[in-house]
Amino acid sequence: METCDVALNIFAKPYQTALSVLSLLANCRDVIGTIWLQFEPAGSRFDSTSPYAIAYYLKDVLKLPCIVFQPKIWFDCAVAEYAKLSSDQDYRLGLRFEYALEHCQSRLLFLMHNDVLIQKNLLAAMISAMGDAFAIGPLGQCWNCPASSQTLMQEVLGRPACRPERYTETNLSFTELSALYKASDRRLSFKRSYSDGLTSFFADQPWPLPECRINEWACLIDLKKTRPLTLPEGAALPVGAYQQCGSHTLDIGVAWFRAMHAHGLKARHFATQGWLQHWVGTGHKSQLRYLQAEEHAKRLLQRFFPNYLCWLEQEKKALANR
Repeated sequence: METCDVALNIFAKPYQTALSVLSLLANCRDVIGTIWLQFEPAGSRFDSTSPYAIAYYLKDVLKLPCIVFQPKIWFDCAVAEYAKLSSDQDYRLGLRFEYALEHCQSRLLFLMHNDVLIQKNLLAAMISAMGDAFAIGPLGQCWNCPASSQTLMQEVLGRPACRPERYTETNLSFTELSALYKASDRRLSFKRSYSDGLTSFFADQPWPLPECRINEWACLIDLKKTRPLTLPEGAALPVGAYQQCGSHTLDIGVAWFRAMHAHGLKARHFATQGWLQHWVGTGHKSQLRYLQAEEHAKRLLQRFFPNYLCWLEQEKKALANR
């Protein structure tokens, strides 16, 4: 079977990061090439463990091919300037996953969050199911999208609700998209409304919809198909770029996903339930939730990967005695 590289974008979460990487290796090692770790140039003030520990463990203990990169720019959740993305490499490489997306030599690159627990050989299953898709993974932020409401879709458009596995069937016109969002706004049904930005971004290309993307917590991308179409080689915004849409912001991956479809490419939905668990530690916002998520990950590491925690404690003691 063909192998793929793996890329993580890391903002703090040292225990969750270690659990994500080690559980991936435990289940998918046979199809993994190089691991790319991109560390944000900012971290959480709540950590007592270095987020870089897992990188040393991969390279020095497990002797695995691992490339570490830390950009000079931290975008956080900000929209990037298109002109600077085109002309300034340091600026562009601040986007999430961007270093791996530009430098990976494998055809396939798996993007994942650093707050997941891999339970089975997800990568082998994705590679087998990918076919001619430009990307495969859990598709759509349907919890934010009015097209996922059977009530709204039936009342406004007389059509069935959209679902990830048949997203290509919900190819709405701009008139239909506008009517759907206006009805959703009147009912306050969904938290993100793009009504004041629809004309600018969706008049010429109303589909895919504003919440359509391959979710980057676990997606496999065909770089041979997508890299020539994406900055810096093509014109499309990279996967990790946000895009302003009226008073709201299109999430990362949405602009890129839409651009790939404008070139006639299609993605494939892969439901990850049963393959992985995904939770959210809130990094630099909520200390309690963040520490709870870290403690949960530490308990799972103790259960499944005690050797890593033993090594980590030894490293901490060695540093303290220097």
